[in-house]
Amino acid sequence: MWCRSIVFSASLFIGSAVADVKKGEVVYKTYCASCHGPEGAGLVGPNLTDKEVLHGTSKEEIIKVITNGVPAKAMPPWGTNLKKDQIADAADFIKSIMGKNLTSPFATGKSSVTPFPKGTLDRPLLMRTYMPVLDLSDEVFGHHDKGKAVHKYTHKSGKEDPEKLDKPIHGIVGAIAVNFGEELSYCFDSTECRLLYTWKGGFMDMTNYWGKGAGSGRKRFGYIGKVLGDVGYQTKGKAPVVGTPQFKGYRKLNNIPEFMYSIGDVNFTLKVSPGKKAGEAVCHYTSDAVNGLTFKFNKDEAQLFSVDRGEFKNGTLTLNGTDAAAFTITIRPISKEAK
Repeated sequence: MWCRSIVFSASLFIGSAVADVKKGEVVYKTYCASCHGPEGAGLVGPNLTDKEVLHGTSKEEIIKVITNGVPAKAMPPWGTNLKKDQIADAADFIKSIMGKNLTSPFATGKSSVTPFPKGTLDRPLLMRTYMPVLDLSDEVFGHHDKGKAVHKYTHKSGKEDPEKLDKPIHGIVGAIAVNFGEELSYCFDSTECRLLYTWKGGFMDMTNYWGKGAGSGRKRFGYIGKVLGDVGYQTKGKAPVVGTPQFKGYRKLNNIPEFMYSIGDVNFTLKVSPGKKAGEAVCHYTSDAVNGLTFKFNKDEAQLFSVDRGEFKNGTLTLNGTDAAAFTITIRPISKEAK
C-alpha cells in the first residue's frame, strides 16, 4: 500500500507539472509570442530556445526577468499586468522549450517576408508588434510602465558598461495592428485594452523592424514600424471606463479578430470591422455588466462617435444592463480640413 501511494503521489506531481506548462503556454502565446515568436525561436525578442542564454536559466531568474522586464531591450515589465501564478506558469513553459535550438523564421537567409505586410477585407491581417505612439498623450498609457535609460549590457561579456547608457525605445509595447486592406487599419493596445488609432490607405512599413528583404537587418534602436496611409482617429485622455485592464487573448470570427479582456470586474469583447466609408471603424462590444456601464470619452473624440444603444451626451455614454450586453460604437475618420 505504501509503495502504491508513492507512485500515485508521483503521478499527481508529474500531472501538475504538465498542467503548469500547458497553462504557461497559453500565457506565453497571449503575451510573449509577438516578440519571441510563436515557438520561442525569436522575432524582435531573442530566441529562447538556443544556447545563448542572456539572463539565466533557473525558474527564479526567468520569473525575475518577466516581472521586471529588460528596459534596455524594450522588454516591458509584466509584473503589473500579470498575476504571480501566470508569470510562474510562463516561466515553466519557457524552461520547457530551452535547449530545443529552434531556428527563427527571420534568421539570415531564411526569410522571404516583405517589409510591407497587408491583409484584405475577406482575410484581415493581425500583427502583434511594437507600434508608433503618433500624437497620443501620456494620459492614454496610464497602465504602461515608463522605460528608463539603463547601463548598456553586452551578452558576450555578461556585464553592464557603467559609462554607456541605452535609452528606452519610444514605441507601444504589446500593440496589435490589424489591416483590412486600404479600407481600414487600426491599432489596439493589449495593455490598456483600448483602441488607440485608426487609418486608411497603406498599412505598415516594417523595414526598420524586419529589414529590407530576406533575413532580418533591422535597426538596433529606433526599429518601430511606420504607419502608412491617412490616420483618421486617435484616442485622447484617460481610459473611458474606470478599472484595471486585463487582456485575455483573442479569437477570430469569420476571420475578424475579437479581443477578450476585463476592466475591473467587467468582462468585455471587442470586434472592429470596416464601416460603409473608407477609414470608418465599427466597434462591436459585448459585456457582462448586468448593472450597466458608463463610458466617459474625451469630448473632442466623442464628436467622431455614433452609438446604437444607451444615452450619449457630452462625451458620456450611459448604458443600462440590457444595452451593455451588446452595443456598437462607430468611429468616423476626422476630415483633413479638421486636422
